[in-house]
Amino acid sequence: MATGQLFSRTTQALFYNYKQLPVQQMLDFDFLCRRETPSVVAIINPGSEGFKKLFFGQEEIAIPVHSTVEVACAAHPTADVFINFASSRSAFASSMSALKQPTIRVIAIIAEGVPESDTKQLIAYAKTNNKVIIGPATVGGIQAGAFKIGDTAGTTDNIIQCKLYRPGSVGFVSKSGGMSNELYNTIARVTDGIYEGIAIRGYVFPGSTLSVHVLRFNNIPQVKMIVVLGELWTR
Repeated sequence: MATGQLFSRTTQALFYNYKQLPVQQMLDFDFLCRRETPSVVAIINPGSEGFKKLFFGQEEIAIPVHSTVEVACAAHPTADVFINFASSRSAFASSMSALKQPTIRVIAIIAEGVPESDTKQLIAYAKTNNKVIIGPATVGGIQAGAFKIGDTAGTTDNIIQCKLYRPGSVGFVSKSGGMSNELYNTIARVTDGIYEGIAIRGYVFPGSTLSVHVLRFNNIPQVKMIVVLGELWTR
């Protein structure tokens, strides 16, 4: 089980099953936070190789595209976050492939409808190998001023309004992805803002529970307050 923060300003991610909008939103957030380098270092599209052209600020960049998880992890050994936009039909196989890579530490599974039996297998493997799963059916997570997953926190305007372009001191974890944006805004209005926010979702079997993240926040010195949306329970 992870005992500290999951992300930083140098976190690098692999993005599975290319979707232009969430990848570009991640790059826009990177630029807003004045990261020196983009957080998405490669895209995995089964059966495809090459490059995708996107923007980092006003600069057009080419992000490598690889055909398999194994090839991408070998080519980018410093990438330790795997963002999985696969459908529910292929989310299990691609997530398990990522979990088996020694370089991958955190996996976010976006798909809804992943069978519970598949999710339980992923959870068991992650727990045995000290890895973290966010999801399934999650919008992801964010470390303010550092890194965000896919569509987390919505538009750039919302990110600015919620002051997520710089770190605050609140650790936030929610069962609901949809309510996270509302809470980011509320927290920004009554505190110095979010340090890290996670939406676990996962239905009956979330990859990581509210309690896991609360305990993890307790080990992050920069977190001075913890906010939970949902019922705490342990597994």
